[in-house]
Amino acid sequence: MHTVRLNDYIVMINRVLIRLKVVQVMYAYYQNGERNLSSAERELSESVNSAYSLYHTLLYLLVALRRYSQKQITRKQKMDIRVPRKELLFAENRLMSQLENNESLISYIGTDDMSWLTDFVKGLYDQIMDSEELEEYYQEDVFDYESDKYLCRKLYRKFIENNEQLDDVLEQANIYWNGDKNLIDSFVQKTLKTFEEKNGAEQPLLRAFKDEDSREFAMNLLRSSIDKEESIRSVVSRHCNRWDPSRLAFMDVLIIQAAVAEMLAFPAIPLKVTINEYVEMSKYLSTPGSAGFVNGMLDTISKELIGNGDLNK
Repeated sequence: MHTVRLNDYIVMINRVLIRLKVVQVMYAYYQNGERNLSSAERELSESVNSAYSLYHTLLYLLVALRRYSQKQITRKQKMDIRVPRKELLFAENRLMSQLENNESLISYIGTDDMSWLTDFVKGLYDQIMDSEELEEYYQEDVFDYESDKYLCRKLYRKFIENNEQLDDVLEQANIYWNGDKNLIDSFVQKTLKTFEEKNGAEQPLLRAFKDEDSREFAMNLLRSSIDKEESIRSVVSRHCNRWDPSRLAFMDVLIIQAAVAEMLAFPAIPLKVTINEYVEMSKYLSTPGSAGFVNGMLDTISKELIGNGDLNK
């Protein structure tokens, strides 16, 4: 994967997160009754920044495990205690080492020592040392970059995803994080999958919301979605052949509203990409039957907009 393509992939993941946050903020905007766009924009900024913070924290957790492993090995060696080879191999993990030196992660974490993770890391480390996953890795006797990367993804899936103890630790650190944990876990896994040894410390991560392109996309999408509410919902009502518009799932309506706003406000984004992303979002945010409905509506609406000359894609 070339650097340009990798950067495009990172932008794509960024936009998945932003789209989701925009729809969540729209939901709050309509539900709280205030309908204050400035407040919604502030909430969107805070919500996206919080999600990025969780993303970097979960990546750092792998670094914390490696550092703890190195400390354990040093302690045992000073006490003349035998260090198991699998523990040595874990401490030398190439992907964790690359992540520890990652320029973006170092910049984001800054001087924060993340000491609130210490107790959790200790317990998690003991579990990993006794795990089948680490034993299988050790028994394979192939210790290269790809096998190290595979181990990291495997351990993340087993011990960090769906970990109730970690959920409690994260909730104490930031009350907003638990609601995003499942989604951010998927972003961490996608990020780890893109890692290449040749990229070294410059391996791209998701760009923080301070990136102007990300901020501009997010704010324009939110404003367009709200500004075009009346016209978009009119189109939705017109195509609800078998459904009473008043009985549609409110979240489905918001997802369609944001998707159509994106079609109109961002002509450079391929139509297929927009439709696919919002259909996938409906599986995460709405009802089991929402994906088919959202897909059908967006397909029908996009064809009408193209036919009317309102959409040039």
